[in-house]
Amino acid sequence: MKALKAIIVAGAMFACAPLAEAKTMALLVGVADYNEASGITDLHGPRNDVSLLWRALKSRDVKPEDITVLTNPLPEGADYPVAKGLAEGANILAELDRIAALAQRGDTVIFYYSGHGTRQPADPNRQDDEPEADGMDQVLLPSDVASYDPIKMTLRNAIVDNTLGDKITAIRAKGAFVWAVVDACHSGTVTRGEDVTRSVDPAKLGVPENAPASSTRGGDRRGTLRASHVQGEGGLVGFYAVESYDLAIERAFPGYNLPMVGDGKTQRMGVFTYLLHRALTRNTASTYRDLAQEIVADLNGDRTGGKVPPPVFDGDLDADVPGSNAARLPNSVTGILADGKIGFPAGTLHGFDVGARLALYAPGKPEKPIGHADISEATAVTSTASAIDWEQGAGQPPTISALVEEPAINFRFVVSPPPDADFLNEAMKTRVAASVGSAFKGEDANLGVELGNPGDPDADVMLRVKSNRLWIVRSDRPWVTVAGAYDETPSLALADDPEKFGSGLKNAVWSLARAAKLLRVTAALESGAESDDGLTVTATISKVPGQDARGACAGSEVPAGAQSSPLEPLLPMAAGNCTFVLIQVQNDGEIDYYVSGFYVDSLGGIAAIPASAAKRGCVRTLPAGSQKTLDFRFWIDTWDENSNKPSSTGAENFVVLAVPKGDDREPPKLCALTQSTLASMQRIRNMDFGGTRGSDNKLATLIGNLEGTSTRGVTAAPEGDGPKMTGRLFVFDVKP
Repeated sequence: MKALKAIIVAGAMFACAPLAEAKTMALLVGVADYNEASGITDLHGPRNDVSLLWRALKSRDVKPEDITVLTNPLPEGADYPVAKGLAEGANILAELDRIAALAQRGDTVIFYYSGHGTRQPADPNRQDDEPEADGMDQVLLPSDVASYDPIKMTLRNAIVDNTLGDKITAIRAKGAFVWAVVDACHSGTVTRGEDVTRSVDPAKLGVPENAPASSTRGGDRRGTLRASHVQGEGGLVGFYAVESYDLAIERAFPGYNLPMVGDGKTQRMGVFTYLLHRALTRNTASTYRDLAQEIVADLNGDRTGGKVPPPVFDGDLDADVPGSNAARLPNSVTGILADGKIGFPAGTLHGFDVGARLALYAPGKPEKPIGHADISEATAVTSTASAIDWEQGAGQPPTISALVEEPAINFRFVVSPPPDADFLNEAMKTRVAASVGSAFKGEDANLGVELGNPGDPDADVMLRVKSNRLWIVRSDRPWVTVAGAYDETPSLALADDPEKFGSGLKNAVWSLARAAKLLRVTAALESGAESDDGLTVTATISKVPGQDARGACAGSEVPAGAQSSPLEPLLPMAAGNCTFVLIQVQNDGEIDYYVSGFYVDSLGGIAAIPASAAKRGCVRTLPAGSQKTLDFRFWIDTWDENSNKPSSTGAENFVVLAVPKGDDREPPKLCALTQSTLASMQRIRNMDFGGTRGSDNKLATLIGNLEGTSTRGVTAAPEGDGPKMTGRLFVFDVKP
């Protein structure tokens, strides 16, 4: 575990109230096909991305004539928009100018981009109020992008973040609110699967490498856009698939039951766009903050085929999403009742997982449920509910509307063996295959951890072989083989003894899987947390500007000179070396709770906070209605002073778990959750995940399996209307 030294009062952002006569205009840009001269790999997803967003916006009452689409040709028909033109640089900028001319005070303008991105050195002759910290500009790559122009010091036809920011500022100057969404990335980093990332190596386009870096990366998170703020202008909110250093991913969604371009592996879309579309069409989010939290909850619930880096959300998050209506009911799914079961045209991609609890309604009568049922069978796009519990006196109509009331968690952690191309010879392949096989043999076949297909970039963990080492590459991080680098990928030296090597591999993979399971359970608790659970959880994050990336962190209070910001559940926040976090829990309800806090690092390490809680089973009691506050204080330290080496970086989390105490409930023993980080390749053995696939997917069972024992205190929800286990999940994007 990295050195975590244990030691929201959220200020509301003011939403601009849209005028009654205001309208919403949108520019949707999808860059799928690039000119051959650029050498850039084409993408399959952007055509589907713009089509999905076009439909979602129409469903939220945005007029089709106010939505402009720039992309490659799409199929004809009512299910697809008609593109106004290609997604070329001049077309994109011209459309932004046109919208700026039309925009009026109170309007909402949506700019959406799906395609490749990269970086280039910032123009040293340009005067910026906020220069790039690393000396690099973020760049969007239109379909006609060409090689780097050394005279103008920019990629030809590309759209630099400053240029885009100027166009956005012109729209805001008219008093219009702008929502910018970018499903692209700019890292240029080599990753596990070249055809699924939305990033282009700058060197491929002739971009020079030299760029004066002026600070570390652990400051504020940011995406593509940086727009200036002037008095009297409209608001701005930004949704970005990833932070500018991370990797945006597109994946195949062959089972998504909406009209899409392509089939099988070519039926792709951006993972971030998929999550955004789900959240928009669910109709449960009224504000951008609600929308962002739903996206992160789905992301942690692993409904995307594998983990990806955390998104970035910033700006006026408390403003209303276009088409929001407090009286509008969430989208339900209509099924057919037959032979005591209900069949639905929705499956795991829609949250209709095996074990999910449904509330059933008579069509057109959403006031009160007529019963409840559990999903017993599910594919990607279909499901069957059984064990129907009808309300007394309720009828049993042939068609039933249903909403997911309690989500299920189907834990599946896939490990992909090395591809054949990694092996120098057949002997090495045989030796590694024997070692990998020994790690997943016998009884392990029934666990949530399973062996997938070789070279699958969408697996949770992909094993790679290089330099006589086996590298354990996570789905949300690049493959870095440089010894001592901050983002160095964990690895094991190839051993001659397959059994010994397989044991080390199993311990490493099980560490990552166990941490992933804890986060998945907590995300489900967070998304299902009741507003009346009585708990008030507030948090702040404090950072000292210019903090030494190798400095030591000390003390139990906010450091002198630190800048503090509110920290909210599920919304990712940047963190660097010696970032100080304070999370406080109060109980204003009517029941006592057992409360625990755990820090989960990016390499599977789980540490109880504070460390002294280990003496009490890693739980503390929080009485009902008391003025007592439980504090969780800790430093995020990216430099290990003991080894004089970097600590883990990437997506890291803090978990708050609260278990109702009850008269007959023993304190849960949650210290069994703790484990060492993968960086040390050391951890306790005998980790029992329990049967999580094809068996009991109830939240109570999964929580019980997490701790490895069956104490009465670790149940998610008693049968009936009793108090439920609840939780909060805080997300950090940790950089050196």
